[in-house]
Amino acid sequence: MANRNIIIAPCGNKSYLFRDSWLKHPEKRAFDVCLMFYHEQINAPEKYAGIDFFYHLKDFKYFMIHELLTRIHPEWLQQYDYFYFLDDDIEIDTLQINQLFALSRAFNSSISQASLSRDSFCSWPMFKQKRDSFCRYVGQIEVMSPLFSAQALQTCMPSFTGNRSSWGVDSVWSKLLGYPEDKLVVFDTVTMKHTLPVGGGELYQKIGVDPQVDWKKITDDFGARKQNYREYGRLQLVNKRSNRIVHSMHMLQQAWASVKRAWNDYDPGSRIISRKNKLLRKLKLVAH
Repeated sequence: MANRNIIIAPCGNKSYLFRDSWLKHPEKRAFDVCLMFYHEQINAPEKYAGIDFFYHLKDFKYFMIHELLTRIHPEWLQQYDYFYFLDDDIEIDTLQINQLFALSRAFNSSISQASLSRDSFCSWPMFKQKRDSFCRYVGQIEVMSPLFSAQALQTCMPSFTGNRSSWGVDSVWSKLLGYPEDKLVVFDTVTMKHTLPVGGGELYQKIGVDPQVDWKKITDDFGARKQNYREYGRLQLVNKRSNRIVHSMHMLQQAWASVKRAWNDYDPGSRIISRKNKLLRKLKLVAH
């Protein structure tokens, strides 16, 4: 197995973004793809040809993930380093996914996500892209598209079957990880688009429970805060457009560093000898 990254995502008969967006550049992808089909009947099985793994599990997203990783492929928890649990209405292309995996590995994040494009449907505006930010450290990552490290996934997986709607499951993840201030990361340099209205999918017609009740119950069961949507800090982009003063100071510091490097290359005595040797070489060339 070459890839150490995997997307595990639900799909149904109306799903198309896995092909048109996630696998837009299949020759460049640095991840495997596992689709979990949730409808009773597969209307067009040919759509899934070439997908690395496909399972007809007919359940809710996190119940299917739990079954997949505890019963069908428990060995994946050792074989893969990072797991990306995308909803099937998330538009993000192959190169952006590659970048998100790479950044999550570089920053050693426990859970991360891409920022939401400005035209996305969203529940929490704090997750929309901040244009002058590279990334933000936050208190909670949304349930619709988290990217887990294998270690964090093993810690958080007992919550996956905590309720049917998945509301509040992401609140529990923060608790299980000890409310870290530097391990839950939103990367503003990577963007995704949530293409459908929140609460308008088939899930809410099928669950048969009030998601708000689900939310309260699971957070009570795990002793978690109901929500921890807050920002602890960020890495800011520094350029002329975002911050002229900081950018000017940075350029001055770079210029001064260059002067110091040039001066320190030689002490004064060495500079004199170097100049003398260059002059002597020129005189010899003229004499010849």
